[in-house]
This record gives sequence, C-alpha cells and structure tokens, in this order.
Amino acid sequence: MFDFLASPLIQNVLLLGILLAVSAALLSPFLVLNQQSMIADGLSHVAFTGIIFGVLLFSQPLYFAIPFAVLASFAITFLGEQKMMHHDAAIGVVSAFSLAVGLIVVSLSDGFNRSIESLLVGMITASTRYDVYTALVLLVAVLIFVLLFYRPLLSSAYDLTHAKVTGVKHKLLKYALSSLSAVFIVIGVRTVGMLLISAYLIFPALIASQYAKSFKSTLIISALSVIGLVFIAIWLSYVIDIPTGSTIVVVYTFVLLISILIRKVFKGESI
Repeated sequence: MFDFLASPLIQNVLLLGILLAVSAALLSPFLVLNQQSMIADGLSHVAFTGIIFGVLLFSQPLYFAIPFAVLASFAITFLGEQKMMHHDAAIGVVSAFSLAVGLIVVSLSDGFNRSIESLLVGMITASTRYDVYTALVLLVAVLIFVLLFYRPLLSSAYDLTHAKVTGVKHKLLKYALSSLSAVFIVIGVRTVGMLLISAYLIFPALIASQYAKSFKSTLIISALSVIGLVFIAIWLSYVIDIPTGSTIVVVYTFVLLISILIRKVFKGESI
C-alpha cells in the first residue's frame, strides 16, 4: 500500500495536498460559523480571472492573482457589511463580474485552452516544490492568525453584541478571515480546480461537527482528520488512476455521510 510513497511526484502531491487541506480545515469552522462558507465558491471565480491576468502580465501568476482575489474579498465583505446587499448577493455580483471579465480576456487571447482546463479541474500532479513552499507559508499564516485571534473570532461569531462591547474589532477580523480564504483559494485553484475548491472549505467543519462537543474540538478534529482523508484519497487516485482533487472531495463526501449516519444511530434518531 505504501509503495507509491517512493515516487518523488507522489511525495510532492501528498505534501501539497495535506498542507492545503489543513489550512482549509483551520479556516473552515470559522467560515461555517460566520455563514461565510459560500465565499469560497464566489472567490474561485475571482481566482480564475486573477490567474488569467497573472499569466498575461507576470512570469508568476500569483503576483497578480493573490492581490486581485484579496481585493475582491474586501469588496464582498464591504458590500455585505454596509448593508448595500445581502452577503450572498454580494458574492454573486463580484464573482459573476470577475468571471465574465476573465472569459472576455480568454476569448481575446490565444493559447489558453490548456490553462482553462487546469484551472477548472486542477493539476495537483503538475505541482512543483514552489507550490509546496507557497502552501507551507499559507499554513503558517493561517496558524498564526487562528492562534492570535481565536477568542475574538469566536466571540464575534457567537455573540456579536458582546464582542462589540468588549472592543473586538469584528469587522477587521472579518476582512482578515475573508482575505486569508482568498489567498487559500488562489493557491488551491491551481492545484484542485475552480469547480471543487469550495468543498475544501466546507467539508472539514461539517465532518468534525458530527463528533465534536465544542468549537475547539471541532477545530482540532477538522485539522487532524483531513490529513488521513487526503492520504487515503491520494492513494486511491494513484491506484485507480483517477483525478486527485476529485477523489479527495468524493472521500470527504463519503466520510461526511457515514459520520451523519453514525451520529444518528448513536443518538437513536430516525434515518
């Protein structure tokens, strides 16, 4: 079973997959709790356009794509915070506009067919050590953010009135959370694909919540469980020769469904 680990390519894929999965797992509970989980779906469209522009303007697409996605996340958060429109509507407006611009740019340019395919479904097997180092930097940034602002983030999510009274900068934290999510999505889109990246930010918290009895345990279970799940998914994709990103999402889905069934059986609830 472990013979596949001898391949440098698989080692690279495994490292990258785990680093991205743990980053997503640490962000996931906060996004779900703040009802921001669908921002991932919207920002994946933004990341598509950002990477397209990045390919045209820079040798390294991330130089443009990351700031572009972060600014878009600010726009979504601002529109929602200022009550200009509902948060879901803000996601729809920004993502639709960004995707439309990206598709126009693609139609006016040549040689993007291959790039579009990789952005839609991901190319984690084509990842390099640079991608691994980038994912590692992201994980460190997410860890620092969660450790430094764990209590304020929790307070803002559970009791906003109390958070305001105690001086928590809840708006600033919301911008920071959405911007970190934007950075994750840009990096993740290149490896997992635009169509599946939102699943990385939704499933970990949902799986962990079936077993956890507190928010802290949700965070820990979320981060630890994805390591094993990503390992299993990458092994399956190697053995069966199927897309890695898609396999990870399928494994997440099966585990979530099984977890829900287990919880219902133990609680004596009807299925």
